Amino acid sequence: MKSPVREASYVGIDLSLTSTGFCYKCGTELAMKTIKTTPKTAENDLERLRYIRKQVMGSIPFNTVMVCIEDFFVPHRPGQINAAKGLIMAGTLVRIAMLEHGLPFYVISPGQLKKFATGKGNGPKGLVIREIYKRWGVNAKDDNQADACVLAHIAETIDQLRRGADVELPKYQQDTITKVREERPRYNVESG
Repeated sequence: MKSPVREASYVGIDLSLTSTGFCYKCGTELAMKTIKTTPKTAENDLERLRYIRKQVMGSIPFNTVMVCIEDFFVPHRPGQINAAKGLIMAGTLVRIAMLEHGLPFYVISPGQLKKFATGKGNGPKGLVIREIYKRWGVNAKDDNQADACVLAHIAETIDQLRRGADVELPKYQQDTITKVREERPRYNVESG
């Protein structure tokens, strides 16, 4: 996925133990993929996490100026706790790798991702797929790619606003970006 382009790239990452969604956007070019893993991908859990980190970091183009990654989900049922622990471990590894590589990134809540895409902070997963097709003409193969696509667009918008660009957005997207810039964790991001 690395591309020798000169324009700035923006990356969105929807981490998962089984199907990580990855999207990069550079101008009008947009590329998405799903990084799939199973317990058989590696000989143990730590090797699997290392594989996910390596695949994600190896997919980020050299000219990336902003990354948005979806925040961890909060389990609502006891059966989701082990999945949440694995996701937290994978997410922490990727975040540390981005921090060490000096990549600027924001951590976006699932509700903010959905609101930026649909105007509502909740709703079925398929709604985001439909909205990215309507808004940007993007066909995502799955909801992980769709979420990553939205995150890449959020990254681009944040960077444009940081640089003082005049960005026209619907009110619900303006509100989302304002909350993200005011309230969400960010790393390696210069003020602006």
